[in-house]
Amino acid sequence: MLGRKELAALGQQKQVLLLESELNRLTLQAEVRRLRSATAWVRDVTGASRELAPLLMVMAPLAGFLVARRSRRPDSRLSRLMAVAKWVTPLYRLWKNFSARRAAPEAGKLAN
Repeated sequence: MLGRKELAALGQQKQVLLLESELNRLTLQAEVRRLRSATAWVRDVTGASRELAPLLMVMAPLAGFLVARRSRRPDSRLSRLMAVAKWVTPLYRLWKNFSARRAAPEAGKLAN
């Protein structure tokens, strides 16, 4: 059986735990309020995007058509970029072959 001192100590420990629990609950509520206020703009943005969705569905093909039409011109930046991109892969393979050949004799020297 527990004595009066042990029961008083357990009662105090219970009070401390209840106060700590209440403090944690209040802290959590404050954090949730802060999070909601910090992310309130997301609802506005998603609402605006939903309102603009039908317009975007019409504008996307039109924008694609204009970009494709503009890229046909010989002086367009996109055609220049495509010409450069066409040569990137062959030049990279060539560079890898030369660097592999250069590394192979050096590896043979280290083995000797």
